[in-house]
Order: sequence, then structure tokens, then C-alpha cells
Amino acid sequence: MNKASKKNFVLHLHPRLIDERSTRVTYTWCLGGLALWMFVIEVASGILLALYYIPHSSQAYPSIQYISHIAPYGFFIRNIHYWAGQAMVVLVALHTVRVFITKAYAPPRQWNWLLGLALLVMTFFVDFTGYLLVWDDRGLWAWTIAGNLAASIPFIGQSLSAIALGPPEPHDITIARLYAWHVLGLPAAMTLMMAWHFWRIRADGITTPL
Repeated sequence: MNKASKKNFVLHLHPRLIDERSTRVTYTWCLGGLALWMFVIEVASGILLALYYIPHSSQAYPSIQYISHIAPYGFFIRNIHYWAGQAMVVLVALHTVRVFITKAYAPPRQWNWLLGLALLVMTFFVDFTGYLLVWDDRGLWAWTIAGNLAASIPFIGQSLSAIALGPPEPHDITIARLYAWHVLGLPAAMTLMMAWHFWRIRADGITTPL
């Protein structure tokens, strides 16, 4: 029995689960799958939160307070949504680091590596737009900084900021666009890219020593 198997009490529940060949398999191989579960939890809890959230500049923060204090299980669902989002960012980042350290990005898997990097960036954007949707003082300042950073990009910055975030001043259009990105645009794009990511894994193979 290898060292990893001796330390894993779950494998002792059924001897047939032990594979003597998999001496290099560790818990880090599960990071991608755990990140997928966090995404599923995010979508499920996000649907429930969307039933009460109002994407309007004067109603967004009160609707958050309603969810937290009045809506049935609202406080629990909101915290599940929040912590699943944080966990997903950490898991995707660790998954990316593991692939980099083990050099699993080498040909022929370089395109899947780029897909993974794109998913990491999109995960950050999903979390950031969700942070802004609270629409409190911190969210407004974060939106201001994000708008200024986007507008500072040469040639396309102003147009990019206007399309993604709306007008320069806080407006109903702004929060409507953030809501659209957070609830529909980015999750839909991530779902398609995850499907592509899994297809590339099947096509190119993986480095898991099983």
C-alpha cells in the first residue's frame, strides 16, 4: 500500500478503492472538480437570490437588506453564494498553479491551458460584478476605480468602459449592465468554456498518473 493510501482513511473503507499504481495522486487532482461544484452551488443559490434582488440604483441595497433579514433563509443563501464564490476563486487559482508547477500545460495541452487561464480571469470578473451589485459605498468606489482603469486602456478604453459599465456617472443603466454580466453574460460564457475545457481534456488527455 502506498503512502498516500495509508493516510487516506476513506480508502480503508473499501480495499478495492486502493490502486497501487497511483503513487503520485494527491488531493490537488480534485481542485478542478471542486471548483465545478462551487460553480453549481453559485448558480443554484444565485437563482434564489435573483428572485428578491432588484437591479435598480435606489432599490438594490434595500433588496439586499430584505434578503438578509426578511426573506426565508435569505441570510443563509446569501452567505452560501458569497463563500462559494470565494472558494471557487481560490480553487481555480490553486488548480492553475498546480498545472503550472507540474508543467501539464505543455503541448499538446497548451490550448486547454489558455482556456483555463481565461476561466480564471472570468471567475475574478464574476466575483467583482457580484461585489458591485450590493451597491453600497464600497461598491460605488470599486465601480469608479474599475471604470477609470477600463477607460485608461489606449484606443478602446472609453468604448469598453461605456459598453461594460454604462455612463461615467452611477445610473440605473450601470447596475442593469452589471446585473446582466453577473447573472447571464459571464456565467453563460463560463459554462460554454467549461464544456470546451472538458472536451479538450478528453481530446488531449491528462497527466493524471492513473
